[in-house]
Amino acid sequence: MMGLFVAMYQLVDYSEKKDLVDRQRYQLVALSKAMTNAENGQRGYLLTGHVLFLDTLERGRDEASQAIAQLENGWAIDSATRSLLTKIKHLVQQKFNIMDKSVQVQIHAGEYAPHLSLSRDRGRELMKMIDGHLAQIDEQLIMQRQGFEQAIRNRIVVSVTVAIILGIVIISVLVFSYLNTTNLLGQVIENQAVAKQLSHQADHDLLTGLPNRRSVNVYLENTYELARIGSKQFAVFFMDLDGFKQVNDAYGHELGDALLIEVANMFKKILRQSDFLARQGGDEFVLVVSSYLHRLELTQLAHRLIQLFAQPVIVNGIPLEIGVSIGIAEFPHHGKNVKQLLHVADKAMYESKKNGKNRYSFGAE
Repeated sequence: MMGLFVAMYQLVDYSEKKDLVDRQRYQLVALSKAMTNAENGQRGYLLTGHVLFLDTLERGRDEASQAIAQLENGWAIDSATRSLLTKIKHLVQQKFNIMDKSVQVQIHAGEYAPHLSLSRDRGRELMKMIDGHLAQIDEQLIMQRQGFEQAIRNRIVVSVTVAIILGIVIISVLVFSYLNTTNLLGQVIENQAVAKQLSHQADHDLLTGLPNRRSVNVYLENTYELARIGSKQFAVFFMDLDGFKQVNDAYGHELGDALLIEVANMFKKILRQSDFLARQGGDEFVLVVSSYLHRLELTQLAHRLIQLFAQPVIVNGIPLEIGVSIGIAEFPHHGKNVKQLLHVADKAMYESKKNGKNRYSFGAE
């Protein structure tokens, strides 16, 4: 970045110096033009005797004096050039002295004086010398100008090169930042996914994908608070599979696990979205029904759950004879808190098993 600033500063500096050289070359042209105008004024007066031509002569003298002053103050004039400029200054003065003498002779003669031809010859000689010195100074200024032009081209090349390198660096930094940010974002998303998965695993049964015992407690506490505040009712179904141990003993735990997955899917097919089904552990399931009006709805739901096992459950092509024993507890009839409700539902489930299995029982009033 600093290299680019330096190159740009030098580019501006050399451009300004080149402009100064051009201005001084312009002053050389202005000096030559001023001398020509002065000569024209002199000749016009000598030929016509009209005093208006003397104004042209004086205007040329002033312009020549101004041009010489500008050149003397010029930045591009070195010692060698200044020596030539001093010679030019003396030659110009001599030139104007000769022109002034010729004018004076003409004024006193009253008419064109033929004897002035000698002064004209001397004036031409001086003008040639002046033009020659001006050409030498111009050559030196041209060389300076060419040097500045070359320096400007070099600085342009440097500026463009540095700008390209800087652009590549900036693009590289941006690409690196983008890739780094993308990678970081990917890691964040991956971490969030892992955290979500771990959170899901902490709250759900790995086998069936249903909420686990921990989720049951949290859900029941929330449901209990809402029901207590809103004076509403909800029910807890405690369900245990009948014949599951015999399946495990006969076919192994692998088929038993497949049976639990199939049973969980069968339960979910007949439940509503508002119902909460969880695996309490082993072959035990908990169902929370938080939206009902009459106990008849609970008995109908219990019948549908039991009816699922009216036919053998087919798992891996094997028909399995199982059933479900259900215990039901209602809030607030069977308990004033979650712990009481679970205890009542569990006790009612054992009543169902004792009374023949594959049936439902409500908690004691």
